Amino acid sequence: MSLMSKRFFEHSRTPSLDDLSENACHAAWSKYCETHASGEAIDLSVSNATQVGLQGVTPSQTGVMSAVLAAYTASPQGLAETRDAISRYYAEFGTTPSPDKIQLFASTSEAVGALIKLVCQPGDEVITFNPTYPLLDCLCSLESVSLKEVSLQDCAGEWDIDFWSLEQACSEKTRAVIVVSPNNPTGHCLRRAEFDQLTAFCAQKGLLLIVDEVFAGYCVVHAPELVSQPAACTAKHGLVVSLSGLSKVCGLPQHKLGWGVFGGEDALVDEAMQRLSFITDSTLSVSGWVQHLAPELLARHNDFSAPCIERLKQNLEEIRKLESDTNTRWTLGPVHGGWSVCLRLPGWAGNDEVFATTLATRGIRVFPGSFFGYRDFNPTLVISLIVEPDTFKRGIRRLAEVLSELLS
Repeated sequence: MSLMSKRFFEHSRTPSLDDLSENACHAAWSKYCETHASGEAIDLSVSNATQVGLQGVTPSQTGVMSAVLAAYTASPQGLAETRDAISRYYAEFGTTPSPDKIQLFASTSEAVGALIKLVCQPGDEVITFNPTYPLLDCLCSLESVSLKEVSLQDCAGEWDIDFWSLEQACSEKTRAVIVVSPNNPTGHCLRRAEFDQLTAFCAQKGLLLIVDEVFAGYCVVHAPELVSQPAACTAKHGLVVSLSGLSKVCGLPQHKLGWGVFGGEDALVDEAMQRLSFITDSTLSVSGWVQHLAPELLARHNDFSAPCIERLKQNLEEIRKLESDTNTRWTLGPVHGGWSVCLRLPGWAGNDEVFATTLATRGIRVFPGSFFGYRDFNPTLVISLIVEPDTFKRGIRRLAEVLSELLS
């Protein structure tokens, strides 16, 4: 760090320039794309629905014009008509949360930051479970809190919360617990008994429980023991917030609308929402345009979610068919839902980041499991299930061939 940059940035909450530099996997992928013809490279990591031929919900021209011309109303909690529409959206999952217990945000990422502000001071701690989405570490860092990671237990391919390890991770500085269900990237959902135990644990410790449910509408397995969305509506103790948004529900990440459903003890919920309004009123970040448009988009969310679920099932079946027909070198465990899966390689296969980098030099892009916090001895490759089916079929078969060659 130069003297000039030290003067400006030595107290920055952002990583160092070395940490912000391009990693080896991305560098290898970029080089392959630059030196090979278009179409040779197969990206099995892409998770942006707008880039894989899935059409997000398209609003009617009348709806767009009405939203654009609507008078702006500043509301820290979000427009009542938008919160009513979100409540109606949840009816198909068997519950209708009170619109008064719904808070709008520009995104679920913004929601996490706001909720950290709600319960944390700089230097406090938040706990999450690995493997999980790596963005959580960035969000906590930007709020000047530490993220502690508790590894999920992999028992015969099923993931379980290790409550003993969770207890050990808690300290007097712990303020919140974040869990993702369906998990990104494992695709596992919380079980009902597990969620009840987690809720009771957080309530007893005085911890906010944040449940990221952005993929909850994309379950490929439905079972009574799994938690349905939103989990907050079933919480009887403490303070629980379920998060979701248009990005995954309607395939519209560019529209920037997320929300939180609050549940738990009524007195805690009421106070939390009053305090949160102080935070959201300071920025009023949610566009008035998208709030007016949201009721129509949510009413038609199946225009996107139904074909997306069919694609998930089709690509998941392609993996399983390949496993049964050939001697693949990976193991695919049970998947409940979500947009990605994890392929576990033999323990002797080596470092998964090195492995993913090698695959990138062969024109196949995947994510190494270590990016998501895998800490065990089995290297893991994370792939997306929303890739266009023909591309996915070519890519997964090429992946199997290269793995067979490299691990022979």
